[in-house]
Amino acid sequence: MNKPKDGVGKVDTDLPLTERMAAFRHVLKIDAMLFVGIMFLALLGVGMTDYRGESAHGYWRYILILIALASTLWGMWRARRLGLVGSGKLLFQQMVLWGAALVAMAVIYLLLGTGRLNYETTGLLILLVLAFATFVDGMLVSWKLYVVGTLLLLTLLLATYVEEFLWIIVLVAVVMIALVLVFVVWKLRQ
Repeated sequence: MNKPKDGVGKVDTDLPLTERMAAFRHVLKIDAMLFVGIMFLALLGVGMTDYRGESAHGYWRYILILIALASTLWGMWRARRLGLVGSGKLLFQQMVLWGAALVAMAVIYLLLGTGRLNYETTGLLILLVLAFATFVDGMLVSWKLYVVGTLLLLTLLLATYVEEFLWIIVLVAVVMIALVLVFVVWKLRQ
């Protein structure tokens, strides 16, 4: 097999086509389960932000760390399972992305500690960092993270401008989940 210069995004074609297709189907199923799990955690955070905005910052802090770990492991697993070459570069990119998000979160808490931010604003800023990092991670791991990042950003915008926004977010999230699952089932049947 010819190795590309950077080694990222190239498929190892040494595996037979049937094995590659089976691996692709397996990855789609795991992707769908992880996507639904992350969406569930995001919806839980939406409810917390809606009803207890002043204490939501702690939840989003833990979710940022959890999604950083989960998407990094997910990306590495996908790269190996699909036979993508250059998973070491993917790990480096994931570490830089989520490391920067964690540094941003630490700076936000530094501002909270100095009295420049209140708890509700802190929660919204951490949600903004999480939405941005998750959306960017969609380029590295799976397009489904674009959907999660967009939902998180929509949550932030609605929490800022609409008093009672939970039902809107839940409706949008259910539609997004349904569309992604329909797409995955359609791809599995092809």
